[in-house]
Amino acid sequence: MAGKEGEDGGLLARRREFLDTYFRKGAEFAQELLHDNEALRYRLLQLEEELGAARSTAPPSATVRQLLERIEQLEREKESLLGRFAEIELQGRDFTERYHQIERENNDLANLYIASSQLQAALDVRELCATIIEILLNFVGAKIFALMFFEAGDGALGALVSEGIPVTQVPRVPRGEGIIGRVAQSGHAYHEGAPRPPALDLAHPAVCIPLRLRDRVVGVVPIWGYLTQKEGLVDVDFQLFDLLSLHAAPALNAARLARGPSDGRLGLADLRACLEETA
Repeated sequence: MAGKEGEDGGLLARRREFLDTYFRKGAEFAQELLHDNEALRYRLLQLEEELGAARSTAPPSATVRQLLERIEQLEREKESLLGRFAEIELQGRDFTERYHQIERENNDLANLYIASSQLQAALDVRELCATIIEILLNFVGAKIFALMFFEAGDGALGALVSEGIPVTQVPRVPRGEGIIGRVAQSGHAYHEGAPRPPALDLAHPAVCIPLRLRDRVVGVVPIWGYLTQKEGLVDVDFQLFDLLSLHAAPALNAARLARGPSDGRLGLADLRACLEETA
């Protein structure tokens, strides 16, 4: 199932709107600081010109003392401005570093906020699957992954949807077998610390996230590969994994039950039926 990738993605558009609305003040302050720097540079150039003109002038002897005093005054003002300029440059570097840090924190906050709100706002199983795919693609930078759920009787895990690989190529995994099966059995997420090998190995995902419905694990999200620009996992990635782990399955279950009463547990066959109804 293809996700919405690129700048036109719905989640990315909502993130841009969120950042533009709430985090514009930092950019405005940066512009003010740059304006102050330019004003100081301009004043220093004026002083340099005044000093040069004063030194190149051959004044009458009666005004030599007055001119020397003026030169000394200009020198003192220049030194004061140079000191202030150096101080503002240092503050500017500190501010730039802090600004970039805040920008990253704001971006992470926006990702979490938009991801959470979209999971709550989705109305059917197909829309929820598209939202989950978009979160993993655009916010985490995952490239090859699947949403897997238990078949009838909590036997094996099968793929509901996938990205970067045909859903028919995602293998069924018995509970407790391999990394994916053990995550489904234990409920503990898996992520490897070593760099990924170049060859795709569907038995060894880089990350595997359990999907919980109350106190039960009903599915998993294995991630086998990342986009080229993804250098490694960061804190917000793990926060997004936790968000999906706790809220994706309840949202899917609510969308499933909204179709009508159901005596069955949240499982692969029921979710596939929901997808077929909304296709």
